[in-house]
Amino acid sequence: MNENCTPTTTSIPLWIVILCLLISLVGIADHDLWTPDEPREAAIMLSMSRTGDLIIPDLAGVPFVEKPPLYYIVGAGALRLFGPVLGATPALRLTSALWGLGALAMTWLLARRLLGREQGVLAMVLLATMPGFVHVTHWMLVDNALLFFVTAALWCFTEAYIGSRLGFLPWAAVFTGGAFLSKGFIGPLIILLGWLGLVFSWGRQVGWRGMRRPRSLGLHGLALILCLALMLSWMLALRVVGGPDLWNEWFWANHFGRFSGGATQLGHMQPPWYYLPVITVYLLPWLVIVLVGIKNLLAVLLRRQMTPADRVLAAWALGGLLVLSITATKRDIYLSVLLPAFAMIGAQVLHAPMTKQLQDTLWLWVGCMLGGLLVFTGAPLLGAQARLLTGGLGWYQGIAGLTLLVCCLLLGIFRRPSSGVPPFFHRLLAATALFYISGLTILFPMVDRIKSYGPVFRDMADRVAADPSTRVAGATHVAGATHVAGWRFDETTRAGFYYYCDLVFPALSDINDLNQVLERRHSRFDGILALSRNFPPKSETLPPWRVREEVRMGPRRALQWIEGARQTTDNGRRTTENKQTPDHERSTKNRLLMPNR
Repeated sequence: MNENCTPTTTSIPLWIVILCLLISLVGIADHDLWTPDEPREAAIMLSMSRTGDLIIPDLAGVPFVEKPPLYYIVGAGALRLFGPVLGATPALRLTSALWGLGALAMTWLLARRLLGREQGVLAMVLLATMPGFVHVTHWMLVDNALLFFVTAALWCFTEAYIGSRLGFLPWAAVFTGGAFLSKGFIGPLIILLGWLGLVFSWGRQVGWRGMRRPRSLGLHGLALILCLALMLSWMLALRVVGGPDLWNEWFWANHFGRFSGGATQLGHMQPPWYYLPVITVYLLPWLVIVLVGIKNLLAVLLRRQMTPADRVLAAWALGGLLVLSITATKRDIYLSVLLPAFAMIGAQVLHAPMTKQLQDTLWLWVGCMLGGLLVFTGAPLLGAQARLLTGGLGWYQGIAGLTLLVCCLLLGIFRRPSSGVPPFFHRLLAATALFYISGLTILFPMVDRIKSYGPVFRDMADRVAADPSTRVAGATHVAGATHVAGWRFDETTRAGFYYYCDLVFPALSDINDLNQVLERRHSRFDGILALSRNFPPKSETLPPWRVREEVRMGPRRALQWIEGARQTTDNGRRTTENKQTPDHERSTKNRLLMPNR
């Protein structure tokens, strides 16, 4: 039989499913914390594991209330449980991978209920091989917890309404509360969109009388109470423990301000069409399949022939995309909460035999994969810079070459189809999973050579500690003192010193204090640490200063130790040292300043 006539959902072999699931576990232990989010998230979870404060997240001694604390609580527990065995960074990144695997499981359950058993597996593997999902689940991001809870809540609502099992409503409420405790109101809002689609279908199925039955009303009331209890438990605790300032910062600035655009100080302000180019990358290589599915959804909407699955997926994917687009603050990772819906839309399309046009489009992805593997294999031959990134010829290139050979064998037999050849989609899926596994294994260490900031923070901490004028505590976790302050540190710098060096430098942000430090008349400090991009302050006239030490943080960032220029005497005349003459001739000792309690 011609394989073009074979439905894609013909039992995907278990070994291919396992390969797709393994993608989430590859590369979580072989690289450092990466900006922009991981240093901050890791430092918060480290602090929470030490202090046991489960209400207000803390970033290097400063309350951090952009988001509720559930993701950090789970990460702090994982750090205590797995940290001594795996190491701190792999243990924390493992939590993101587990959230991602949980989201895959929930996607399978939800798609199985809405679309059927085989489409459930198909939706799961489509999601597992989307670049957006791979990106988010390999990062320490609260969006991983949000993705899990939103998908789990909608699965429970689907079981309650489509499966006529109203006993799932309390569980749906628990997962909705978890979505709020992960990232605030955006989680329940996305769930509400899918819930409206489900309730509409349920109402048409059981009628108004069925919806008003005592058991139905009682379970809906219980679910509402559970959801509100979970949400209010933290909100009230924040208001009582944190006080009005922290409450206003979280409630007004980080929610209403982000939605309306009033919180411009938080950044990430983007136009409404921002997500259109992002989603084209996040849905690869299944973009065309998803677009066909969206076209089919719009067609049945116009004909008023939507199924319950069509309603919930349209509300979740398209309604969610609309909500995220009209929100003032935007980041590509915010789209992750919609990816299961798009995966299920694609699974609906692949339930039918794959057309030749779709196959020809997917061959473009095949060319990209094979080309990428070829580049990985021959990267050390591309020049000195490429050799520096790859570490020269080694086993990474062997992995890439072997994967290239296997992918060619998997896909090359497509030219002569026979009854014993697996469907093209199955072979493409296996090759895609192998491409991700080998690509992440090779690419992460290469990127880490550029984005790893741990050695930079340790180096600067050692230089400061080696200075004779620095008073050093006798042991870790005993308060000490330093004569160096941090000038307008960003979150990454504060988090990096805390996570890697167990240091919190006193914060300095007032220009008058800075002038006193550079004039060497400040009562506490005679130097500052600053990022080169933040110093000197614009439109400010400063006393003479010099860069005493400098360490590079990638190609565009530098961390500097700055102090006032010393006045010297030359033949009776006073002269000033050069402003930017780094002094790197100091010995370094592995000591810690101001360890945290």
